[in-house]
Amino acid sequence: MNNKRQQARLTGETASPAPHAFLNFWTHVAALIVLGISAMAHNSQHTVTIRQMHFDPSQIRAEAGDVIEWKNEDIFSHSVTANNGSFDSGLIPPGSSWQTTIGKPDTIAYHCRPHPNMKAEVIVQVPGEHGHHTHADAQGEKESLRWSPPNSPDELHPILVNFTAALLPLALLSDIFGRILRRQALHSAALCMVTYEAIITPLTAAAGWWWKIREGQQLHGELITVHQWLGTVAAVLFIVLALWRWQLHRCAASPSWAYFAFAFISLIALIYQGSLGGAMVFGH
Repeated sequence: MNNKRQQARLTGETASPAPHAFLNFWTHVAALIVLGISAMAHNSQHTVTIRQMHFDPSQIRAEAGDVIEWKNEDIFSHSVTANNGSFDSGLIPPGSSWQTTIGKPDTIAYHCRPHPNMKAEVIVQVPGEHGHHTHADAQGEKESLRWSPPNSPDELHPILVNFTAALLPLALLSDIFGRILRRQALHSAALCMVTYEAIITPLTAAAGWWWKIREGQQLHGELITVHQWLGTVAAVLFIVLALWRWQLHRCAASPSWAYFAFAFISLIALIYQGSLGGAMVFGH
């Protein structure tokens, strides 16, 4: 009888650990599931679409450790280059994508190297801070609409180029119509425009050289070399053209065919210059 009790006691002692082991197993499984869900919650993925020469959205908020993917749905190749050098995708061909994992909290502005006018930013926050910056987001959107004066060569150069590209064709047309219609007022307008052209174009060339010095390594090597030297030669041509036009004005003479030929050659050089600039901007 005692032997049976002793045997039952031994059996109960050896059988009792089974429920504990079962419980411990499922406790570990539950802990792993919770850790997995937590890791997924704190390492989410964000997507930025590149289309029509801009990043969409232009501002995103992420947490440290999140993954951000850029999808190029444009017809040109683009890059995703951080201004502080923390990441650089290289050229992303159309239809391709690139992703990176965001590190420490910071505000990271980035741009496209071939197209510096394409700009955006990533606001990296400490995990758990999402949803607490509604007012800051609204304020940031309002501030983004405010005009700020251009302070870099990639902002100044395109503005000056617009003046350069517009004045010479208008001056040439004014002189042509002035000769056909025999209107001195049109010749006077052409003289003023050529003068403005001669003043603004050297500034345009200077802004282009400034841009090349600052960001030349990020621009197309062969194109930018031809572009900068042709722009410099164009600035000299327009000064010669303005001096020639002033001489004709002092002599009260209408522009000669030689003057028209010289102005037309300068216009062709300007058109070719613009095509090179467009090739760099649009990635061809």
